[in-house]
Amino acid sequence: MSFADHYFLRYQVLPSFFEDKPEEAVSIIVTIPCFDDEFVFQTLDSLAQARTVPEKIEVIVHVNSGEQAPSEVVARNRRIFDGLRYRAQTCFYENFKLLPMLTEGTVRKKAGVGFARKAAMDEAVRRFASIDRPDGLIVALDADSLVANHYFQEIVKAMRRPTASCFTFQFQHHYDADVYPEGVINACKLYETYLRYYRLSLKSFDFPFAIHTIGSCFAIRAEAYIKLGGMPPRQGGEDFYFLQKAVKMHPVHEVNVPIVYPSPRISNRVPFGTGASVRHILEKGRLEVYNPALFVMLKDFYRLFPSMQHKDVSEQVPKAITDFTGVDKFDAILRECRKYSSTSNAFVKRMFDHFDAFFLVKFLNSFNQSAMYPPVDILEAGKMLLQSYGIHAIDDLYEQMMEKDTVI
Repeated sequence: MSFADHYFLRYQVLPSFFEDKPEEAVSIIVTIPCFDDEFVFQTLDSLAQARTVPEKIEVIVHVNSGEQAPSEVVARNRRIFDGLRYRAQTCFYENFKLLPMLTEGTVRKKAGVGFARKAAMDEAVRRFASIDRPDGLIVALDADSLVANHYFQEIVKAMRRPTASCFTFQFQHHYDADVYPEGVINACKLYETYLRYYRLSLKSFDFPFAIHTIGSCFAIRAEAYIKLGGMPPRQGGEDFYFLQKAVKMHPVHEVNVPIVYPSPRISNRVPFGTGASVRHILEKGRLEVYNPALFVMLKDFYRLFPSMQHKDVSEQVPKAITDFTGVDKFDAILRECRKYSSTSNAFVKRMFDHFDAFFLVKFLNSFNQSAMYPPVDILEAGKMLLQSYGIHAIDDLYEQMMEKDTVI
């Protein structure tokens, strides 16, 4: 019996793509979904140029398309796959084994990056199961992301932590002026500043799920992956849903050294994320983000959790919170948490499980058109946040936000 047998029996997965058995020493498998993206060869070259480590590594590239993909996209995908297959057959890369896989015609309701990522990660589980490596590390990367020279070294250092099952990696978008227009770079810097603004705002009140949820910047052990039921086959946001589920169930270790350089380019492939956000910023000429006052309100709310178990602090709960949830639902959540919690820590954990990252996003989004807490320009909001951390001399907001985000 393999540690993954139950997973493959319970969940819908594709048949195996590879007949060979991995070397017994394989402990890292990088998975890359690829849709009509020849940049993947630069991504692989970047992995090949990273410093070598003693661990054996495999890289699965899943070239994929859905049933509605134009014929020219399917043709380009096949050329990409042929190029990958040639490199695999000729052992083109010395520090890892390349394993290309191809799917076409995926039904519309399933087709997308979530399905592509899931299929590649499922295949990684299958390979780890064949050599009985439940602790094997499945690394997520994107076809348009470069990596640092010390990429594998940092990953190996992190995975040697025996108590950690899931890992997130710091990042910095690839700002090469010879490749990307100045406008795209500036727009992406605003978006990246927002990502750090959001996480740092949550960190300011010790929110336990304040992690970056970027599809090219995480890894998880095979056994932890299957316990989560695998990657959700969503057409976008699969990384957020998966990692927010993971952070509740498994210890997460954050690698706070930037080791991944995602592309800042414009994209229409998913409704949100870097590509869509950069396009939106270029169209609008600016970026507005959640009002800092909302995070102050949330800070006041979450800090009430320890006292809520035995005291009536309803008058201290911000009205905007109960207006959003509804008073009856809020009271029902409170009763349930009190009833099933024998300790203060258990009570607080239950409260956080209810008022989690999914709640936060919905709550904050409800103020997008608010007159009371209107969205604020990211340049203003970012300065206010840094000032709340005691940083008042702000010369380069982007650099200072990144510096703070990588040390907290």
